[in-house]
Amino acid sequence: MMHLNKNKRGFVLALTMLVLLAISSFSVAMLAITQLNSANSVKSHQINTVQQAAEYGLESGRLWLVDQLSASGTDAITITNTENSSITGDCLALHGYTNTANNVHYAFRQTNQNFAAIAVESDFGRYSYEFYVQRIGFHTTLNGYNFIPQDTEGPDTLTPNQYNNRRIFYRVISCGYGPDDNQIVPLQLFLSSGGDGSTGNIARALNIEGYYRP
Repeated sequence: MMHLNKNKRGFVLALTMLVLLAISSFSVAMLAITQLNSANSVKSHQINTVQQAAEYGLESGRLWLVDQLSASGTDAITITNTENSSITGDCLALHGYTNTANNVHYAFRQTNQNFAAIAVESDFGRYSYEFYVQRIGFHTTLNGYNFIPQDTEGPDTLTPNQYNNRRIFYRVISCGYGPDDNQIVPLQLFLSSGGDGSTGNIARALNIEGYYRP
């Protein structure tokens, strides 16, 4: 009888240890899943924030154009690519500028802009953006679509404030950057202003033509 009780106690002990091992294994597996889900959530948050940083760059470029078009007077204003710099960096490459022997031409740019000074949350201060504002061409009327390409790797073909009763097209290229070096989102915004009054356009109005992600 005593021998039988010892066998029972041994069986119960072995079963208990097996159950504890199973629970421990399950806990480790659940911890791994939780850590993976947390990492994915952080990555998704960072990607969304980088996207927002790039959008902030587009809006900053648009507001700069609005400011330039708000000068006194009513005549149409043409903003031209009066500045240029060497083609370097991932942002310009993602926007199609890969020939480092050339320069990129633009009307205005801001680089290495971060949110540390204005961020409500300290985490957002780790993100940054840059943008370029460029004149890219024009057409005669909104219905004509007589588009004339503008080479932004060479001098502008118009002079500042030249007015020819045509829509003037602009592009804002932007990039948002995340905390990691490999987190970058390029975006483009197309706008137009000016135009013949007979087409119903207001000379100083800035119209959004569309968005594009390279």
